[in-house]
Order: sequence, then structure tokens, then C-alpha cells
Amino acid sequence: MADTAPPTKDSGPAPAPGTALTPFTVTVERGRLRFFGRVVGLEDSEFTCLDRARRAGHPDLPVPPTFLFGLELEHQSRATEQDGPPVDPSRVLHTEQSFTYHQTAHAGDELVFSPVITDVYRRRGGTMEFVVRDTAVTRTDGTPVADLHQVILVRHPEAAR
Repeated sequence: MADTAPPTKDSGPAPAPGTALTPFTVTVERGRLRFFGRVVGLEDSEFTCLDRARRAGHPDLPVPPTFLFGLELEHQSRATEQDGPPVDPSRVLHTEQSFTYHQTAHAGDELVFSPVITDVYRRRGGTMEFVVRDTAVTRTDGTPVADLHQVILVRHPEAAR
């Protein structure tokens, strides 16, 4: 099957393994947590109702398990040249995601995301490049909240030519 994607500029190689990408800080917003909770079917739970969250022992709405991935993904869409060459989204496939949680984050928390490229490898004659990214999420005082792990596949069909 022929590649029917419109012609785009080649994204070039990913940053080398061990490359620390630009850290970024996000304030967790209560409204975004409520919206996320409704979208994933957590309405009328401690993830969307402040009274229920407080009755469950939380100081504010807790961050649902996959919410941190959404915050990271949103930031990736605004990445700078310092974090490597831009990647055409039509060439990207998200292939793996995992989380290790250390503490619950809540609405109002400021979280620091510190991503590092931990591996890059190619398959199928260089047409498939896998980029492994691990991100430590901490509070601004350095307290660990979670470790995020993701693998993306970047297609390079021009490598087959």
C-alpha cells in the first residue's frame, strides 16, 4: 500500500538517548480535572465533585490516573527546537504508555515535568524509528509524584527509497 500522506519536511533524527528535554511546569486546574473526569465517565465521583473528594480525605480534586499523560502530550505539541527537530504528527504513532505513581496530585498543585529521551532505535531498514521518553513528575519542591514512560513510532517512509 502506498503512503498517501501529503509531502512533508523530514523530521530528522530524534535527540540522542540520555538527552534531557526542557522541563516544564503545569498548574493543575480544577475545571480541567472536572472536564476530564466527565469525559472518561467519572462524573459524581471524588474526581469531579469537591465535596466527595474532601469526604474521601483529599484536600482538593485528585488527579485521575491518565491525566498526567494528557498534560505531557499537550506540552509536546508546543515543543521547541531545543527538544529536537519537529515531528510531523501524520508520521507519529503512540505505541506504549505506562505510569508509576508515588503520590496523588490534586487541583492547585504545581507539577514539574522533566522528560528525558532514554532510547532511540530503528527497525525495518530505518523506516520505523522508536523514541523512548521517560518523564519524572514532581512537585516544585522535588517531591516525586509519578514517572511516565512512553514509546512513539515515527515513520520514515523515505528511508525505503
